[in-house]
Amino acid sequence: MCGRYSLSSEAYEEFIELLTGIHSGSVSRTVPSRFNIAPMQPIPVIRLKGSDQDQVIMPDQDLPPKEVALMQWGLVPHWSKELPQGRPLINARSETIADKPSFRGPFRRRKCLVPADGFYEWKRGGASPVPFHCCQPDHKPFAFAGIWEIWMGPHGEDWLETVSLITKDATPAMKPVHHRSPVIVDAEDYDLWLRPKDPPDKDIFKKLSIKTDAELRIYEVSGYVNNVRNDGTECINPARGSQYNMF
Repeated sequence: MCGRYSLSSEAYEEFIELLTGIHSGSVSRTVPSRFNIAPMQPIPVIRLKGSDQDQVIMPDQDLPPKEVALMQWGLVPHWSKELPQGRPLINARSETIADKPSFRGPFRRRKCLVPADGFYEWKRGGASPVPFHCCQPDHKPFAFAGIWEIWMGPHGEDWLETVSLITKDATPAMKPVHHRSPVIVDAEDYDLWLRPKDPPDKDIFKKLSIKTDAELRIYEVSGYVNNVRNDGTECINPARGSQYNMF
């Protein structure tokens, strides 16, 4: 799974600069640095302008501009009668996303990009889980593949946009740490991923480049990151005695 990640203000600004024709939407082009982003928190998301109104896009039609929106991490299905009280749907499995009732609609119409500059996974099997940080060299930004949804209260009194990150079987580099990895979308595939498809393209994950996956560096960090209230640069610092670029 992917349950925590990082995004510095510098990486976010660099990511936004790489996108052409983007509208600011409800979020500024600058965000504060975050080194321990956790579920249920608001996060910046890149989507197609008009996708919140189910704007129809024909297969041969140019995509509308991209826009930034702020969403809660943890997808709430549109058909839920109330906000769930249990564990939020922070991840969707790529292998079943096209069939699961909570995810199949957003997978058709509301795919998105979630900018990041790293993420965390915990290696289990010892006395306690050991956290690892995964990032590109120099903490360059990249994008998770995501899906998002709109939830409204039964009487229209509430309006909430939520997002889930998509995962896949772990890459060879990740397997020593965890059995799942987030799906990362390279810049060349942004439009391929964002384009709505109905019926959905169940093979789209095979079409996405894995260049960023191959560049990731994975290294142990301290238990400081375990507490979601800790959000400083210490979260991403290599643990004492660990080897940077361990995997």
